[in-house]
Amino acid sequence: MRIARLLPLLVLALAAAAAAPPAGDAVPTTVMSFNIRYGTADDGPDSWEHRRYLVRLAIRERQPAIFGVQECLWDQGLELERAFSEYRITGVGRDDGRRAGEMCLIFTRRDRYRLLDQGNFWLSETPQTPGSKGWDAACPRLVTWVKLYDRLCDPDTLYVFNTHLDNAGAQAREQGALLLRRRMGEIAGGRAALLMGDFNAPADPGSPPYRILAQEGWRDGVALRDAWQVASAAERGQPDGTFHGFTGAPSRGRIDWILAGAALPAADAGIARFRQGDRWPSDHFPVWAVLRQARHPPRPGDVVDGATGASPRY
Repeated sequence: MRIARLLPLLVLALAAAAAAPPAGDAVPTTVMSFNIRYGTADDGPDSWEHRRYLVRLAIRERQPAIFGVQECLWDQGLELERAFSEYRITGVGRDDGRRAGEMCLIFTRRDRYRLLDQGNFWLSETPQTPGSKGWDAACPRLVTWVKLYDRLCDPDTLYVFNTHLDNAGAQAREQGALLLRRRMGEIAGGRAALLMGDFNAPADPGSPPYRILAQEGWRDGVALRDAWQVASAAERGQPDGTFHGFTGAPSRGRIDWILAGAALPAADAGIARFRQGDRWPSDHFPVWAVLRQARHPPRPGDVVDGATGASPRY
């Protein structure tokens, strides 16, 4: 009887193995980060009700395997959950660790990734206290992270971190970056890691958060590289600002970044300047990167648990 119960799974695994391209083939993996602007803002014609569909279209255009959003409120998260049911969603509200306040949600494709672990911490002197504000921050700031098993590629275990640094406090951004790097080292332990978010600081050497997270090499068990370094000449020839205030004309530097560890090298990167006519999905452009990974041979853990995987937790 036991063999009879296992036979359907064995058939599925053998079929998947036969259909899959050879192990070792390069697989492009698109990841994306998008500050979607909080939904209760009184933005007139650019309010959430007028642009929610544009956010969905901008994400669909890139078809990311993983994407993170910032400034997402609970109701916005519910909308995105319905629109992107093929993704698992992880995250909490920054004000209470549950539903209140903005979220840094992480979306991962159910058919590719299995959720192994997840967590949140706040960028403050008391990182495990929900709603805590650090240093000179105007608002509570948090980091949401997930540990994933990749059914398709090596490295088959990776960590994804999503955050939004403070817009007002320079000390909070610098100290928050130091805390983030240290906690990434403690959580990921030098394994494959991806960091994305709105850092409210330009991606240049004079920016303390950028220097701490992207330029100081191997520190605290973390070494990250800015995916933008491999952007095409055509992409680099355009203005690289990501905040544009619904105008399409960036007024600041590139403050939205995707940073990846050495085990997740980027093959391409860019800014998604998606719009319909004169309408923009958000006051930020989303940013994207294509990671270069090698397909691994079929493994027992590659079978999807059920039709769509486990229920989302956020």
